Amino acid sequence: MVLLKITAVFFMGMAVGVMYRIPRQLLLSASFVGVAAWLVFYAAVSNQMNVIFGSFLASLTVGFIAELLARKLRKPATVFTTPGFIPLVPGREAYTTMLHMVRGEYIEGAALGMQTLLIAGAIAFGIFLSATIYRLVINYRLEGGLGHAGKN
Repeated sequence: MVLLKITAVFFMGMAVGVMYRIPRQLLLSASFVGVAAWLVFYAAVSNQMNVIFGSFLASLTVGFIAELLARKLRKPATVFTTPGFIPLVPGREAYTTMLHMVRGEYIEGAALGMQTLLIAGAIAFGIFLSATIYRLVINYRLEGGLGHAGKN
């Protein structure tokens, strides 16, 4: 069953890549970013971690791998980030939230809606944090450490 899900995530990444016109030679790499992210999410949730924290860890993975590939292949990181985070998007939760609201189940809808927003925020923050940390580390290495900082 896990292999089927991995295959589905891979092809989802390919489809998103084609939809966003990612260059053909980068589609495989971009799709594997999504697979790596989903595997991190799956491992986190399988080990009884919170879905929100699992989404955060998976989006950190997306960000770091995307930055590494962007630097290595000399392409923008968003080429790899977009297909990478799509499998993490809480679409089912958003749908179920709206379904609860339409049925008049406002308490359940509000609770699930809050969780959906927290998952989306965790994804965004993870990608932001990984890109920021990566750039700080790269700048630190390029400038030769702290001794060079602050000099004009």
